[in-house]
Amino acid sequence: MFRSKRNRRRVDLAKKTGEFKAAAKHHAPVALKLLGLGAAFVAIAFGANEGWKWANTSRTFALSDVKVLGHAEATDVELVRLGGVLLGQNLVAMDVRAMERSIATHPWVKSVSVTRHLPSRLSIEVVEHRAIAMLSFGELYLVSEDAAPFKRIKPGDAVDLPLITGLDRDAFASGEERAVASLRQALTLIEAYAADPTVGAQPLSEVNLHPEGLTAVTAQGQEIEFGEGDLLPKLGRLARVRKELHARSMVAEVIRLDNRARPSWIAVQLSARKP
Repeated sequence: MFRSKRNRRRVDLAKKTGEFKAAAKHHAPVALKLLGLGAAFVAIAFGANEGWKWANTSRTFALSDVKVLGHAEATDVELVRLGGVLLGQNLVAMDVRAMERSIATHPWVKSVSVTRHLPSRLSIEVVEHRAIAMLSFGELYLVSEDAAPFKRIKPGDAVDLPLITGLDRDAFASGEERAVASLRQALTLIEAYAADPTVGAQPLSEVNLHPEGLTAVTAQGQEIEFGEGDLLPKLGRLARVRKELHARSMVAEVIRLDNRARPSWIAVQLSARKP
């Protein structure tokens, strides 16, 4: 009986050993493939790391040419200096995102894109703000078409743009809706006025914001009370009244287009000056 149990154990052990061998034989190709893939991955990672190190130091990628595009107010020298760009720098090692953030601090730059052109060229493309007017905030600022005061005007800056006055600085800075809307309306008036050849021949010098709306002053000193509401019909009426005054050899000192009860009515205060 003892012998019989021992024989059964030997038989079971042999059976299990055979099963292990069969399983190992069956799975061996898969295991070898996994080992091969692991070795290949390690080799690729090592090669990529070594390649990256080489690319970051190789003279093959030394910067030899920089192109600056899209600028009119900012200069090449200013933008390149802000970006910290130097000829001979390794192009691969450059942090172009950091360059963009630095160049974007230039007051005229609205947006910027820095692009590598391997092996040795770099391009800096900027979109600048478009100045529409000057804005009086105690100091004078240039303001863009999207109602953003983007640059303080310094002594010596050559600027010939209409001046916007009467805007509450604190209200605008806090994002007060009425203040922002007033500035946008003033910019709309300035652009629409300049684009209309029948009225734009007398360029605007100032646009004043006040509780009753907008008052514009031309370079010749003529006041135009636009008040509130849609500006385009009022510009049409302004063109007609000026044409009539010119035909009668008259000059208006003040033209009022701000009658709320009767919007089509125009009041004119004549000037003693001759046309």
